[in-house]
Amino acid sequence: MKETSRIILVLALLLMPTFAWAGPKLVKIKLTGTIKEDVEMTVGRSGRKEIISSLPYTFQVAKDELPIRLQFRSNSYHYVDITIPTKPVDEIGHVYLVKVDTNAPLFANNSTQTAITNQQEKVEIKGIDTSQGINKAPYTGKKSENTFALIIANEEYEMAGNVAMATNDGLAVKEYFSKTFGLTDKQILYYPNATFGKMVKAIRDVKSIAQAYNGKINLIVYYAGHGIPDNATKNAYLMPVDADGSDPSVCYSLRRVYDELDAMHLNQCVVLLDACFSGAQRDGDMIIAARGVAIKAKKEKPKGSTIIMSATSDEQTAFSYEEQKHGLFTYFFLKCLQENKGKVTLGELADYISKNVSQQSVLINGKKQTPSIIVPDDMENDWRSRKFTDTK
Repeated sequence: MKETSRIILVLALLLMPTFAWAGPKLVKIKLTGTIKEDVEMTVGRSGRKEIISSLPYTFQVAKDELPIRLQFRSNSYHYVDITIPTKPVDEIGHVYLVKVDTNAPLFANNSTQTAITNQQEKVEIKGIDTSQGINKAPYTGKKSENTFALIIANEEYEMAGNVAMATNDGLAVKEYFSKTFGLTDKQILYYPNATFGKMVKAIRDVKSIAQAYNGKINLIVYYAGHGIPDNATKNAYLMPVDADGSDPSVCYSLRRVYDELDAMHLNQCVVLLDACFSGAQRDGDMIIAARGVAIKAKKEKPKGSTIIMSATSDEQTAFSYEEQKHGLFTYFFLKCLQENKGKVTLGELADYISKNVSQQSVLINGKKQTPSIIVPDDMENDWRSRKFTDTK
């Protein structure tokens, strides 16, 4: 009994086969028990990560991926790695996971596994509850080998007001790109709270990937954070977390972003901007209080194969959807992917976001928010039929 007192938690995983009319056969894995912290689970060779914040928790894997290895960790504990076999290890279909107190001596789990050592580095895990609501991205079993994503989620500003829920936005978008679009961790460049230097590095990293693939890739760029206009030129800028909004020279201009993306000669690039460029914050106040009024920033036209979906038009504000803990634009972007399991054209997505954001902003905030779509002249006739992972 003394040894078993060091077992903090036991999770039972029940294998339940499910079937889909299209695509691979899926197996549902259910974790049960109790939990009081966020736990990061890494699934198989793909490296797909899920943050588990409450139990029971159910997720799916393709049946042909079994056996599959699951790894668990949190900022407080290390865990026994387990392998979900093709068939359950006992007659009632359970595999057992033991949570280990790394301050205690190692012990053996006589059920199916041996406790891991405590030599691994402890890391802080920040995440969202992926088992509930809009954060539950549908797993499709899809693989998109030539699609890459850049996510910048700027919430915590050093010298300006924070962008409410931008971290949630970035993490949820990352979850959908992984589960629904089938991107691995190596295909997703994730930059939370990016300084100007990190934003420069982010674009440089994308450029390196594009060069390695001779531009034959699809790219998805997602940004949540402040945007500001230049008072003099009316040019629009993305605002790093180490800027205060008064000096555009230490911000990243949209014109620069679009020119750099165009120079990569990509197969296709979709840029999603949950930001406004009027100088306003998500709550409607101004980033710089002394400015007083919103400014209509210059609309930058992309070139080449870059399609822009922006949260606002003109001098409007990109509002949050406080009840759902996301930006309004991001919420309906995710909602469309969730309802259609990612099988949506860019035209269908644009229509869905535009309709729902426009309607809900008036109901929730009492103000207009009209998303805008900007495409190069050469793509006017075919952008609506494209998808995020097209290989045209």
